[in-house]
Amino acid sequence: MEMTDAVEWTAVALSLCYVVLAARQSIWCWPFAFLSSSLYVFITWQASLVGESFLQLFYVFMAVFGWWKWQAPGRSEEHPPITEWSSAMHALIIAGGLVLSLLLGLGFERIFGSAMPYLDALTSVFSLIATFMLTRKVLSNWLYWIAIDALNVYLYWNRDLGITAGLYALYAILALWGFIQWRKTWAVSHSS
Repeated sequence: MEMTDAVEWTAVALSLCYVVLAARQSIWCWPFAFLSSSLYVFITWQASLVGESFLQLFYVFMAVFGWWKWQAPGRSEEHPPITEWSSAMHALIIAGGLVLSLLLGLGFERIFGSAMPYLDALTSVFSLIATFMLTRKVLSNWLYWIAIDALNVYLYWNRDLGITAGLYALYAILALWGFIQWRKTWAVSHSS
């Protein structure tokens, strides 16, 4: 096994721990996010996925923010509570995300010569959005992740990162599970 394969497998294992723990609303998801993202900065840079490299670096910082946000004094693992944004907010976010993806894709193509610049930009922008939503415990973050993960399967497969493509296929399934878990909790808190 090559060193990069070992690094990729390690990143995959840490990433899976992160998603499972996030779906269970465990604060311990954030250290796994920090470690896996740190490894993926290296992996994605080697694969010439500039947007994904910067995205992984962002995840490193968001893992610290998520840890801080979820452990505010006096909060248990169920807090902060799961929330949801309005349809109008989602429409605005999606429209803005698409415009930003187009502009970023142009930059990735012209400045960095990125492989698959527009898809790289699209998955990067919406991953930033979904990560922020996760740190704020917005229920629909999981729906964004399902779409992002499906696109990432193709992106990583195309760059000969089959292990990571498989991870994103599994992520899509785990995101559906995460949505179901969070939806149950959200429904109970909004039933009264």
